Amino acid sequence: MDQPQQRLGEHYSRYNTNKITESNKNNYNSNDFDQVFSQQYNNLSVKQEPDIEYQKTDKYLVVSSKDRDIISYPSSSNFVVNLDQSYRNVCRVELIQAIIPDKNSVGSEPYLLLNIKELENTMDSNNKDLFEAFSVLQLNEPIVPGTFIQLLTRIHEHVVLNYKTPKANLSKLTISITDADGQIFNFGGNGGTLKAHQVLFVFKVTTSDTSQKSINQRNVY
Repeated sequence: MDQPQQRLGEHYSRYNTNKITESNKNNYNSNDFDQVFSQQYNNLSVKQEPDIEYQKTDKYLVVSSKDRDIISYPSSSNFVVNLDQSYRNVCRVELIQAIIPDKNSVGSEPYLLLNIKELENTMDSNNKDLFEAFSVLQLNEPIVPGTFIQLLTRIHEHVVLNYKTPKANLSKLTISITDADGQIFNFGGNGGTLKAHQVLFVFKVTTSDTSQKSINQRNVY
């Protein structure tokens, strides 16, 4: 009776468990996707894909204070504009023109400051108000006194903000116009949309988009 009991389970030992363990280990290694990106397997990596090409696109963004929500932002010197389209992968923003009212003796100011919360500081300065501003607005003489003043636009005075790493998204602008002391400048009027008290800015926004060139067929390993 003892001999049959000793033979129970013998059929489980017919297989070489060392070979099973080795096989399982090899299967694991062959499916270890982390190794695809190792130096040993670089020939299988997507790193071997041709470099993605990007193309720059210039778009012109015109912002007028008359398009603001006048209930939430009664002043044309301090308002938020939600953009009709969202700009993605922004690599460059340039202020190319500004028009402001010739009101409240603005011509006697040495300069005005344009602040845009969504855009990083473009200038280095030991003056806090200058450092935090997007641009110094240097003003021309008005063509007709009491009407409107345009930004002084000599080529070397253009304000350009370059991003080393593109800004992912730009969908609104929070704008404030201050005097040299950092105080919101009042162009007069009671807010509203009266033309005589509105401001306008023109920006050139450069985005970086992937090229539409066809992608070569990729081998799958």
